[in-house]
Amino acid sequence: MRLTTKVYLATALVATVGAASIGSTNVLLSYDSKVSGIKAVMTENTAMIDGTSIDAISDAITIGEVSVQPMSITYVDPEGGVSLIHDDGPGLTKDLPSESLSRAVKAPIESGSNLVSALSLSNGGHLLFVSSISEAQAERTADLNRTIVLYLFTLAGMVLLVWLTLRRDLRSIRRINSAALKIADGDLSADLPDKRGNSEIEQLSRSLRSMVSKLQGALDAERSSKAAMENFIGDASHELKTPLTVIRGYSELLPNADAALRKSASEKIIREVDKMSSMVNDLLLLARLGEQAPTQLATVRLDELVRDAFENLKVLGPSRPIELKLREVELASDSELLGRFLANATSNINRYVPEKAKVLVSLNTKGKKAELLIEDAGPGLPAEAYRSGIRSFKRFDKSRSKTAGGTGLGMSIMAGIAENLGGDVKLKKSALGGLCVKLTLPLR
Repeated sequence: MRLTTKVYLATALVATVGAASIGSTNVLLSYDSKVSGIKAVMTENTAMIDGTSIDAISDAITIGEVSVQPMSITYVDPEGGVSLIHDDGPGLTKDLPSESLSRAVKAPIESGSNLVSALSLSNGGHLLFVSSISEAQAERTADLNRTIVLYLFTLAGMVLLVWLTLRRDLRSIRRINSAALKIADGDLSADLPDKRGNSEIEQLSRSLRSMVSKLQGALDAERSSKAAMENFIGDASHELKTPLTVIRGYSELLPNADAALRKSASEKIIREVDKMSSMVNDLLLLARLGEQAPTQLATVRLDELVRDAFENLKVLGPSRPIELKLREVELASDSELLGRFLANATSNINRYVPEKAKVLVSLNTKGKKAELLIEDAGPGLPAEAYRSGIRSFKRFDKSRSKTAGGTGLGMSIMAGIAENLGGDVKLKKSALGGLCVKLTLPLR
């Protein structure tokens, strides 16, 4: 059943119940009031007559003549004979059954369009007092007819008012329904009513807009993830294919090679195998970082880890100018992962930054976060690298080539470690002219 049909039926039901209850109650109360007035007069008249007196009949005639309520009085003798002794109202059209006569003695009863009250006499007979209530019944019928007409007009007015009130909302519901069907078919550009307010329709429209926005974000993220995965698989396949090709080539030389060539080929095969092993280990580390959060959290002095890492770098290049500006920072983290991050950072500096170029390392806290800046005065990265960010197997320029011995996963591992520890890493231009690696971690 459509919503509009339900609304109109509900309106009709409410109008019917309300109007019928109020109207019929008023009509019945008015009718009961009039009949009760007549009953009161008849009861009062009957009470004025002494049924044991020999003058009961003449007293009844006198009361009938002076009564404000017109009535007829009938005498019923003990043998059942009937005599009309006062004719100022409707007469009985049929004899009263004995059961009705007994009830009429106690209180006036309705008999058709009449009220009948009875008085028992000492000789065994009865006096019957009859008054008409046909006028009250006619008024009751007229009032009921007027109530029905008024109800019909009220019902029509309420349906019209409901239609005028809800037509815009119902139109919006139809638009929302049409848009929802399009969204279900994959069309996220479907037009939704742009209404502001607090009605349920407006709240539904805002909720659907929010849902579409989140769906669009999820689809964009899925496309981006799919593209990144395709790039990753392609790059990984290419990186693994190269050492395998070298290994195959040297392996084919071994059967017919002399001792010197076999020795040279074996050494190169071992180097390529080591390179592949390092790449596989890096890939496994990346997979582990992406699948689970660190569980071995402990209190770590980040400044001490940084100092140790760059002291090791100083050993590799004694003439390298390194300046440390380290604030004491203590946080709950994974020292092993942090050590791997710093090892990658120092390895990159050792490989790609000239030994005479300055290195500046700063460690501070901002709010509830620790910030580590590793800057160098080396050649830095191309401008496009800062815009595109970190990508697996991405070597940012020719100077950072495979001859340096890397797998192309170093920066990806650093980014994965930062994300795994609840932080992030960014690349930007250093104030020294080279590369600045900024690591942010929560102080938890």
